[in-house]
Amino acid sequence: MVAIPHTTEAFVVSAPGKAILFGEHAVVYGKTAVAGSLDMRAYALVTPRSDDHVRLVLPDIGVDELFDTNTLPRLTPNMLEHPGMVEQLMGHISVPNGPGRLAILTFAYLFGSLFVDNCGFTVSVRSLLPVGAGLGSSAAYNVALAAALLRLSGRLPAKNASDVINEWAFAGEQVAHGTPSGIDNAVSTRGGFLEYTKGSEARNLCTTNALRVLVTNTSVPRSTRELVAGVRNARDQHPTVVNLVLDAIHETAVSAVSLFENSSDGVEQRLQDLVRMNHGLLATLGVSHAALERIREITALHNMASKLTGAGGGGCALTLVPSDASDETVEQVQCELRDAGFECYSTVVGGKGVAFTESVAAESVDKWIVRMLPLEQNDAVPADPFAAVIAGFVALPASVVAKLAP
Repeated sequence: MVAIPHTTEAFVVSAPGKAILFGEHAVVYGKTAVAGSLDMRAYALVTPRSDDHVRLVLPDIGVDELFDTNTLPRLTPNMLEHPGMVEQLMGHISVPNGPGRLAILTFAYLFGSLFVDNCGFTVSVRSLLPVGAGLGSSAAYNVALAAALLRLSGRLPAKNASDVINEWAFAGEQVAHGTPSGIDNAVSTRGGFLEYTKGSEARNLCTTNALRVLVTNTSVPRSTRELVAGVRNARDQHPTVVNLVLDAIHETAVSAVSLFENSSDGVEQRLQDLVRMNHGLLATLGVSHAALERIREITALHNMASKLTGAGGGGCALTLVPSDASDETVEQVQCELRDAGFECYSTVVGGKGVAFTESVAAESVDKWIVRMLPLEQNDAVPADPFAAVIAGFVALPASVVAKLAP
């Protein structure tokens, strides 16, 4: 077997998505935003191979590529002016068009930057985050991938590991997005809640209290670029009014930071109030949508505050679930939202960041994955133990994949 540095066993890296709680659009103009890790995660399963090939399997977007490591470019520091230029070095390797193109290029960039010697392994990634919904699915993929490759290459330090993961995940985001802000990968790496201002280092908020939320996907397509341009146009036309709105959005974020860091009685209700205010201000800027307003109406009937998260214009809504809400009430709200034609997920915001998993309930991840398969699927997978693990990982229901997070 071609040795894999620092591991010959299967392991899983998971990384959360992100939700912006306060400060959308205003953050573009130097105002404060607050984001939190969303416990809907991307899961990267890493398994050894017996040759010098690397395989990238992304079943959610139809990618299954096998590369000879002798043909993948190796990168040295400062070889490229920007990580997004990696495609120029792919040579005769054909990178298919489609939704997996950038994911493949990111893999090529990280592999070429981190590995010197040839080796063999497979990385299979499942994501429980909807793509293109403003929930940080790209960053979760890049954080999980960067963490996995850093560990495989022996470049993951014992100290400040999260800083190194975040640095390489940001490079992956540069491949995918050109000039990302860095907030998505920072939230996914670190977890919890972060305060962010454009041009400044993101700051972790000193709170350990994750919030129970509903994330509702309107499935309404929108262009972030067009929405941002619309706010800019409104600001150009009515600078005094729009600047006051942006200042008010900034104050909701600053007030939320204070509540997170100075917990006291009534925090939950005040956060609900801030959520309602922030959404109302964003709606004033013209970035809401009828579908988002319908979600607010449905959840308000159950004393839950909702707001758009991200650019708006569709996408997703975030609903704070009161701590005293019963499971029956939450299920009823979810049913009403689904009956209205929306996808709805119950999760938490402000939980763990990137995490490694070698075992589940004292059983190695590879054995656990194969055991979780229904018998008819288990019988159908190839005899090779790691091929069976990969096939099993691809076939597992999302609810079972989620158990691979520690």
